[in-house]
Amino acid sequence: MHIDNNDYTNVPAGQIWIHQSWSGDMAPAAYYMPKGVPVDVVGYWFPTDGRGPVGNDLIAVLKGAQNPVLAHLFMNYMLDLHNGLTNYEYTGYMQPLNGITPQRLVQEQLLPKSLMSTTVLPSDFRKGIMELQIPVTASVLWEQAWQRVKSA
Repeated sequence: MHIDNNDYTNVPAGQIWIHQSWSGDMAPAAYYMPKGVPVDVVGYWFPTDGRGPVGNDLIAVLKGAQNPVLAHLFMNYMLDLHNGLTNYEYTGYMQPLNGITPQRLVQEQLLPKSLMSTTVLPSDFRKGIMELQIPVTASVLWEQAWQRVKSA
């Protein structure tokens, strides 16, 4: 068994052929491909009915923040379409902005057409399976199972 979080480099490099991965880790696969290997040999699967895991990293301002105005300005900056596209270009992760579509990412050459399935659509949030806080009893069972996996 092999456990790591190097999916974004190992899959494109051909070191592993299948891996659990978040969409934002596979979107920039072209940057990690060996020279001469086309990016369309890498794929990303998400259920066509939209019933897959979805989530979004969040930006928040704490109630007792020392610089709440600056924090809100940062949030405004990150929610600007141009800055959102720039962030996507460098991270592969997208803010849920209406102006960021799979077609636009391909048109602006930020995403190869073969990896359009990595984009998170508004409908994915409506149909997708959101991660929730695990109840304590389930968390204990998960931790016990994880310890067995790590010791194997």
